[in-house]
This record gives sequence, C-alpha cells and structure tokens, in this order.
Amino acid sequence: MPPVLPAQSPLALTNLVKRPGYGTVGTPTKFYVNHFRIASFPDVEVVQYDVQVNAGGDTRALIRKVWNSPVLQERLGESGKPVIFDGNRLAWSRGPLAFGDELSVVVDLDEGRPARPGRSNKHRVLIRKAAIVSMQILDEYINNRYSMDNEVLVAINFLDHLLRETPSKRLIAIKRSFFQSQGASPLDGGVEAWKGIFQSVRASMGQLTVNVDVATTVFWSAGPLIEVLTKFMGLRSPDDTANRLQNPNGRRELRRFRKLSFYIKYRGPEHEKKMFIIDGFSEDGADTTTFTTKEGETLTVAQYFTRTYNIRLRYPTMPLIKTKKGASFPIELAIIQEGQRYPYKISDRQTAEMIKITAQRPDVRMNAIRSNARTLGWDNDPVLKAYNLRIQPDMLVTDGRILPPPVINYGPGSKKVSLQPHDGRWNLIGQKLALPQKLESWGVMVFADNRRTPEQVIQNFVRTFINVHRGHGGEVTQMTPPILYASAQRDMNTNVREIFNAAGNAVRKRPQLLLFVLPSKGAEPYNSIKAACDIGLGVCSQCVQLRHVEQAKPQYCANVDLKVNSKLGGTNVFLDKNSYPLYNKEPTIILGADVSHPAPGSGRASFASMVGSLDLQATRYAGIVNTNGHRVEVINSRNIQVFVTTLLRQFRSNTGKVPGRIFYFRDGVSEGQYQQIIDQELVDIKKACESLSAGYKPFITVVICSKRHHSRVFPASRNGGDRNGNVLPGTIIERDITHPSEYDFYLVSHVALQGTARPVHYHVIHDENQMPVDYFQAFVYNMCYVFARATTSVSLCPPVYYAHLAGQRGRVHEETRDEDSASLISGRTGGSGAEEPGEVKDVKPLHPSLAGTMWYI
Repeated sequence: MPPVLPAQSPLALTNLVKRPGYGTVGTPTKFYVNHFRIASFPDVEVVQYDVQVNAGGDTRALIRKVWNSPVLQERLGESGKPVIFDGNRLAWSRGPLAFGDELSVVVDLDEGRPARPGRSNKHRVLIRKAAIVSMQILDEYINNRYSMDNEVLVAINFLDHLLRETPSKRLIAIKRSFFQSQGASPLDGGVEAWKGIFQSVRASMGQLTVNVDVATTVFWSAGPLIEVLTKFMGLRSPDDTANRLQNPNGRRELRRFRKLSFYIKYRGPEHEKKMFIIDGFSEDGADTTTFTTKEGETLTVAQYFTRTYNIRLRYPTMPLIKTKKGASFPIELAIIQEGQRYPYKISDRQTAEMIKITAQRPDVRMNAIRSNARTLGWDNDPVLKAYNLRIQPDMLVTDGRILPPPVINYGPGSKKVSLQPHDGRWNLIGQKLALPQKLESWGVMVFADNRRTPEQVIQNFVRTFINVHRGHGGEVTQMTPPILYASAQRDMNTNVREIFNAAGNAVRKRPQLLLFVLPSKGAEPYNSIKAACDIGLGVCSQCVQLRHVEQAKPQYCANVDLKVNSKLGGTNVFLDKNSYPLYNKEPTIILGADVSHPAPGSGRASFASMVGSLDLQATRYAGIVNTNGHRVEVINSRNIQVFVTTLLRQFRSNTGKVPGRIFYFRDGVSEGQYQQIIDQELVDIKKACESLSAGYKPFITVVICSKRHHSRVFPASRNGGDRNGNVLPGTIIERDITHPSEYDFYLVSHVALQGTARPVHYHVIHDENQMPVDYFQAFVYNMCYVFARATTSVSLCPPVYYAHLAGQRGRVHEETRDEDSASLISGRTGGSGAEEPGEVKDVKPLHPSLAGTMWYI
C-alpha cells in the first residue's frame, strides 16, 4: 500500500524533501531527550487580535506600560477571560472578547498625577480581531496530513506565547528564555553570566513537545555605574577611570553604555523607582558644564549638586550622562538597574570563563533540565489550565541507534594501516600519514626577544618537528631552515618578506612553508602574518605558540604536522573503501558553505565561505571566501557563481573528472530560511554548473547542518553512554523529536571532552541523488573521522567545519577598516553605540599559488 502523502496547503511555505524511510544499521538503544510531551492542547476557540499603540513604532517598554494600564486592563477584563499579549503587536483570548471585533481606547499614563504643562502622556490603543487560531490544522500537521503554512506557524506561535505568559511575569524574559539574578557568576569587564531556562514548543512526529533546556547569557552588572565602568575598562579604581576619561580614546569606550537604564538615590527613596536611559555623554565635566537657574543665576553642575543636595562630587571632571529628555547626571551618582542584557560580543577571556560556567556533565545538565521543568510549574499554571494545555512531567524516552565506527586507512608502513577507532578516538603513534609531503624549502621567524628565547631553543623545536614529520612518513631535505627574529622597527610585510626571501635563498627554491613562533594567542601579529602570506606572498604559514616551542613535545609537533601536511597538499587519513559509500561510484564533489556575521553592533560585512573536495576520497578541500553584504544569511548569486565554478574547476584539475553528483552541506541557516536556500542558492548552483558547460546538470543534494538548537540526548542505560555519562559517538535519533514529515535526524559523532554532547541536526531539504537512508547516514557520520587536523571524530561533518574555518581566516583578507579602532576614531556610530554599516567591498584575493590548497586549516 503506498504511503499517504500530506495534504498540500494552497499557501504552503515550503516544499522540502519528505522522509524516504528510516535507518536500520547500528545497535538499537533507548535515550532520554530533553523534550516533554504535550498531552493535550487547546480544544477551545482561540482568537488572535492585532494590537496597535499610537501609530506604531513605540518602544516595547512604552507598549507594555500602556497594555498594563488599569484603564485598558479593565476593558479587557470585562470578558472574564485571560488575555495573552506578546509585548508588541499580537494578543490572544479564549473565545471572542466582549467588545466584539474592535476596541479603541485612549490611555493616559499620567492619570492621577499632577499635570505637566505642554507634555501629554496620552496614547491611543486600537485592538482588532484578526484571525481564529486553528488547533485542528496543527493536529493535522503533526500527523503528516497537512503541510507547513502560515496557519500552522500562527498556531505554534500562539502556543509559544501561551507557555511564556506566566513565567514572564516573575522572571526576566528574553525571547524563549527566562532568567533571574540568583546565582549569577561575575565575569571580567563589569558583566556577569546568568543561568536561566529555555522553553520552546516543537512540532514533531505525531506529537507536540516542549523543549526545555538550560540557558546562559551575559548581563550588565547592577550597581554604581562608576564601579561597573571601572571593571569594564579593566582598571583598578574609580580614580583611574576618571583619569582615563580625560582623553578622547577613554571617552569613546562609553559608547557601549548607551541605552542602559539607571536610577538615582540622592532625591530620596520615592525617586528610586523612576528609570532613566543613557542617551550619550557630554564632552565636558560637571565642573565646567553650566546652566541658568530659574532665578537667573549661572551655576556649574558641580555647584548645583553642592548647593541643592549637599553632595560634593568626587569626580567633577568626568563626562556627564545625558538623557533624551535633556537631563544631565554625574556618572558617580548613577546606579545601573538589574537585569539588562549585554548585547555585544564578549572577549576571549570572558568566553573562556563562560565555557567553564556552562560546561555541565550530562547528569548535572539532565537534573538541571528537570529542575527547570519543575520551576516552570506547568501543572499549577492558571493560564495553561484556562486553555486546557497539559504537559507530561517526564522527559521523553526515544528509540535511537548507535552507528558502527568506520574503518580508516593510514599509509604503508603504519603500525595499523587499517584501523577501526573505538569511542571516537585513536592514537597517531606508529602511524604513517596516508600521503605525506616532502618539506624542502622553509623558514622560521620568531616574534620574541632572542635573549629570552635563544636560537638554540628554536633549533631544538625544529629538530623535534623534523623527527615527527619523518616518523609519520614525511621526507625533509632542508634540515636547517633559516631562523630569523622579527624586528619591532619594521612593518609586518617587511618582516615576513625577509624570512620568505631567506627561506628561498637557502635552497634556491620557492618556499613551501613559513613557521612563525608567537608569544601569545592574540589577534596580532597572527592576523597580519596570515594576510601577508595568504595575499601578498602566496606561501603556506603555520603559527605556533612560544610556550609549546620551548617545551618541544612530540605530541604538540604531531598536531602541528597534521596541519602542515594538509597545507602542503598531503592527505593524513582516508576512509576505507567499505566505509565510504561513494567509493568507485560516479565522481562526486562535496561542497560545504557557511555565512558568518560580525559581532553585534559592528558595521563590518558578513562573510560567505565555501569549500569543495579536491579528491575522489573527499579528504582535501579547497576554500574560497568573500564578503556577503550586511547580516545577509543567503549567499548572493555573484558569490555562488564564483565559488562553485572555481571549486568545480579545481576538482576537475585535481582528479581529471567532472563530478556527476554534488552534495551541498550548508551551515548556519534557521528553519524559516530553508526554502530560501532552495529558491536562491540551489538555483544559483545549477546556473553556475550550466555556465561551465551547456547541458551540465549534476544531481544535487542539499543538507542543512545546525548546532543552534536546544535538543540534547542522554543515555537511558549504561550501554548507551561513555564513562562521562555522554552518549557514544554514532548516536542517531530520527524519531519523536524530528520533523513530522521531512527528512532529518540528530547525530552525535564525537566524544565530548567537557560538558554535554550537542548533536548536530541534519536536514535534507533537496535530494536528487536519493542515496539510501543507511548509506547517507553512514556517509555523514564516517566523514567525521577524516577531519584533517584531528585524531578524533569531530562533531560536525568536515565540509561545513572547513567552511567555518575558511570564513574565520578569510576575515584577515578584508579590505575594510579595523573594527576596534577605525570606527572609533571616525566617530561613526549609531545612537546605541553600534557602528553604521560601511561600504561592502570584496576581500583581497587569495594569492594564485594557494588556490586549491587547504590554506585555512
């Protein structure tokens, strides 16, 4: 009997691949997943309303005040039904409200207060009946009898807000997460990490679930602004802060404090509830900023505070806070309100601290998730009861499988030419690289003082590295590469050119590799070195840390050797023919693509990157990058054309074959953008193929890879987990929490060294190759064992991983200004401290000598 196909809505939003079946290979195992089944959802009529305050465009804070005003709440309460509001434009009720189809109300937020001449605080609210939310269609959708359309989205959106209504009144709500300050962990820089609860409704196979997880985000520290500012600047005391703010560079650091809410205490307790918002800062301090009193007297701000409040300012030279309403306040008297999210990119040090805070062992995370579910209190939630929404209190148990690990092959003479890793890792000792490269022209440059780091230390490291490379099957003909020390008096290009020339002259051959010894992991001189080598000289570069060079451990040298061999064109390991489903089949190119965006508030461009396999075993990948507009997720047509044609030509140049199949792995795309990838990127890929040769139409499969989700998997028995309590590599979930009808699965392909393993969600959205399910799942999983620079299976399939690395490295090729300095010098920032987007220029092109290499690895 043929399968029943889902009904196609006339307004379907997507037309993606349907699930062709389920995998069968592997060991069947049961797992806990952090989803809770919705036992019943509203069987009553739910009415959606559009809400408009004034002409629209007001802040959410004002909209909330208007919505919560007694006048409006009294009118809404006439029906005796709980009304849910999204805080912006939508509201819902159980059945129609008493006012009918439309309600217009004028709300005066100053009612009961003394009138303020010339200022009105009246706001008109218009509420209109917009739609009936269909729960029946949602039920049809999860049971694979209806396709995704706007009615389904409306129903899921309503359920999400229904779940948020009660927690948002007692916790700080940020999208689908809820936070409270209890147990906050201080970080460097005047900020702190808050732990919270994530909660989201998910439509899955035959059921609705609530996905519950832990959430962590960064908030500004509450307290005196001057203390927070001192920590933010990394200074010891407010006295140092006052001195720092005397120069323009110091004052520019204040831009990140714009839009922060604060209150004051010096006017008395009754004024502490009144909030002010920082709009900017003055150039002058309280000692030189003057104003005229009602009596006509001219006073400085410092004199005013002494006379009126008997407060002698300790730091009168500091800039003053300015608000939109024209008021000025001394920094030392402002107190930052609690619960304000820090919207900027955190530093490397803060990131390291965050990882320590968020990395939880599986048992700890599982208990935290269960505790979060209890904190949400679904059973006692009056709003959920009113809408007849019931949620089961126990985590779902699902059937999954553990895929067998692949067999991987090393070079002749290895201790084990073929080996099947256990627990996702293996040892390189005694192994020969599959295709080791000869090192015959190279040099070393040291960015350290030669008195602290004498040349003998560098020579010792070079000897160890040579021994390691030869031990892994490589040949080294230049045993004593030139070693030079970088000069602080010369620019980076001059320094790099000097070692390039010295390396080439030593053996009268163009250098293959330049090795740079750096004192730390900082962005500089790393970025400048990479730019000089990638763009100007066209030579592979490898940076190593000084502390590791001084120790010269063979294990570290082996890790470096994996990168070096890959950059020189070698292959470290490949899949055995029985573990590679495409072996001896039609030539196939694997493409991986990613779009990365700059830090929040930055005016820099987004970056698109794409890699393509260069060999029939899909172990080596060429990479190409370019700018991609401002915060644009879909790769533009011009980039796709250049990327795909370049990578296809390089595949043909290396293999002598034209690929008849393309597997396109795409990272960083949200569910709402899947159809855009089909409609734009896939169409552009096909056009690029056609442009190479009329009638060239390879079969294409498009796979979205995502780690940005909150689904976690836990072993339900000892057999399904490792010694840390994480699920084993190869764990695959394709039931209960996957899409009702489309082709997706969750895969854990790695060993989690710390914390709880995060599965990658693979979603096939277009499939012309129609590889059998078991073969495709093995194809994705097995590729994770041949990531060039690791002796472990990795969490994400290599083409996407490589695209991400290429995108990171490609930023050093950018034509635009430096994010942290040039924009500040020009003063070109928006009101919130964000940079205005600048002109988007193409990156500087990669040197032709590096085309077709893994320059980014």
